[in-house]
Amino acid sequence: MNARAVLFVVLVAAAAGCGGARDATPTVARVPAPVQPRTGLQVGVVGPLDVRAQGATVTHGSLDSASASRLVLVSADSTDLASVSAAAATHPDAHYAFVGGTTRGERRPNLAGVVLRDDQAAFLGGVVAALVATGDGGTSRRVAWVGPQETPLALAFGRGAHSIDASIEVLRAWSRNTPAACKEAALGATGRGAVVVMVHEGRCADAAISGSHQSNHVGLRLSDFELPSVAATQIVREAIAGVFHGGEDLVFGEASGAIGVNRLDARISATTAIAARTAAQDVASKLRPSG
Repeated sequence: MNARAVLFVVLVAAAAGCGGARDATPTVARVPAPVQPRTGLQVGVVGPLDVRAQGATVTHGSLDSASASRLVLVSADSTDLASVSAAAATHPDAHYAFVGGTTRGERRPNLAGVVLRDDQAAFLGGVVAALVATGDGGTSRRVAWVGPQETPLALAFGRGAHSIDASIEVLRAWSRNTPAACKEAALGATGRGAVVVMVHEGRCADAAISGSHQSNHVGLRLSDFELPSVAATQIVREAIAGVFHGGEDLVFGEASGAIGVNRLDARISATTAIAARTAAQDVASKLRPSG
């Protein structure tokens, strides 16, 4: 067989093996889209903080996992200061913010405290308590501060109540800082006519509010009027702009929006709740810098 015949046979065999070139349908391989890298400032969040800021990638996790981020926000409600300080010492290239607490006694160049104005929160609590007493409380115009003796907070609470109605009677029911003592103090206050009980924090607050509810009255705590996520978001925005804090406490109050009505006792009527939120906005507007 000559060379031309051999070539013809090869071409025919190739066409037959492919099932015929005219019937073949070309296919396009689907290449997975590349995974887009995370962009913006990497922010790790530990605890119940809701932080959203353009230019930041926020990841919630544990203190250990968050330490890989450039900025780490840690809720004081979730982690103790000693643990946060230890993490800051181990990861000096990361910046930490202890949201809702002071870093006094654990100052580090890459650790800042984010302190909320508890006196302003207590004042706003007094405003709400007075609105309840005058609107939902029936014939009694008594409200009470319950728990360990914290005179500055109790005074701020009283000023808030009297800013609504000067005739409101503010009781002080001091107690030891134990759940049993706090609940007993709350029951004693409601027994003396208080229709609202306000307390600071922790297990004492849980117990005191339980006692107030047992008497079918309203219970308030300081954190009801604190918005730590607002302060945390401000820290993130400053970091995006290249400003990181450390070795100090940053203080946030009503003027910044970090003090306001966070949550309210379900026993408070819808009408009084609206009045409380309106009053909170009025107080904040008076404190907000003009111009």
